[in-house]
Amino acid sequence: MLLPIVLLANYVLLRNLLISKKQTYVLAKTIRPSLWLLVSFGYIYTVHLLFLIPILWFVILGVLIMAGYCVVIWQDIAPEPNVVIENSLALILVFLGLSFASLLIAFWHWPVAVVLFLVWLFTFFVAITWLLDFSNTPQLLASLWALMCVELFWIMSRWINLYHVPKTNLLISQAALTIAALAYGFGGIYYHYKKHSLRNALIIEYISVTAVIFIALILLSKWAIVV
Repeated sequence: MLLPIVLLANYVLLRNLLISKKQTYVLAKTIRPSLWLLVSFGYIYTVHLLFLIPILWFVILGVLIMAGYCVVIWQDIAPEPNVVIENSLALILVFLGLSFASLLIAFWHWPVAVVLFLVWLFTFFVAITWLLDFSNTPQLLASLWALMCVELFWIMSRWINLYHVPKTNLLISQAALTIAALAYGFGGIYYHYKKHSLRNALIIEYISVTAVIFIALILLSKWAIVV
């Protein structure tokens, strides 16, 4: 019941803010703020149950989530969204969403098949909202990206590794870090290619950063331990 209510509320809000835009555009823009609310609060609630976060910190995190929601809405209605903020929001969503997906398996014991389906939907919609403003084939690219994410997540769901964020009770899964690293590399290269600003130095930078993070996560993981 919660998902339709959140989607409807965001659609009504954006329909009133984006009066001049087509309905299909408004519907696409409705997805990201809805995902932000559902994933963020689902993640924080699960971490709260795991570590019994004091209610004060739970409220503070809730305020931060709503502040992030306002930033998402602001970006969606801006004529020219800030590129750095746009990319940062996409990566944060990947971190939260895929960490939450790992917790659905490790803590809530959801069937892996169900979680994989949700991961495909989640990564597809995050990708399509990011691609919408500068890609001619956002549906195709988002579908291919989502398929790759599901394949990686399925492999890593056999050995779920969760990392503590230092000095907090927050958790980030290995799958989230790995897929976010790939999103940074592939997304950065594709963005600069579409903007006609791609150079060899940028390609080397994106591939190097992605490769270092990816290899480090694979080699340093305790594959024998199942969470």
